[in-house]
Amino acid sequence: MIKCNLAVLLAERGMNISELSERTGLSRNTLSALQNNTGKGIQFDTMDSICKFLDITHCELFTYADVGFNGIFTHPNKKQIHYDSHGLLNIVKYSGFYEVEIFYNETVIKMQGLLNTDTYPRFTHVVFSVKDKARLEKIPLIFRQEIFNDIIDIAFNEINVSYDLPIKIEKNSVGIKFLDDDFIKKEIRDFIISQDGEIDEFLEQS
Repeated sequence: MIKCNLAVLLAERGMNISELSERTGLSRNTLSALQNNTGKGIQFDTMDSICKFLDITHCELFTYADVGFNGIFTHPNKKQIHYDSHGLLNIVKYSGFYEVEIFYNETVIKMQGLLNTDTYPRFTHVVFSVKDKARLEKIPLIFRQEIFNDIIDIAFNEINVSYDLPIKIEKNSVGIKFLDDDFIKKEIRDFIISQDGEIDEFLEQS
């Protein structure tokens, strides 16, 4: 997988696409596609202009890595957020369990986390261990951010569709947090116990 690092390179220099377009004469649409990694290719002249202006090599403009998901398993809490008989919102701390397996070159990173909804519907977070964060840091930032975005997409869709929670949320209210390792381990262990063996069956098979 090849990704363009233009967004990171501009941020490091305190620049934006409009300024780069103005100073290089390159189309703003072309530069935006590169910045957002939505383009399907790049002309050599365009690459040459960017590299010369930013004083970088093409190896700094683009990054290659064999990275992606081996799988994502999620399991909803048996007790979901709901309105009680008095019309009050009954919140649960965690609405789901996550196990994410990521491959990066020849390395496999497996993480377990929880979908934290104790501040729903204002904010929700998928929480993992700080040790997971340290392991992910070997992956280039641009690929790491894509992995985070995919996890957020799944959490967003589960809250609004799969779990059928009473209030729909905005995507920008969903994030990822990394918390103390011992704390997360205990929270995951307690959550698994609360599910009466349903998650244990999956974990024994994986």
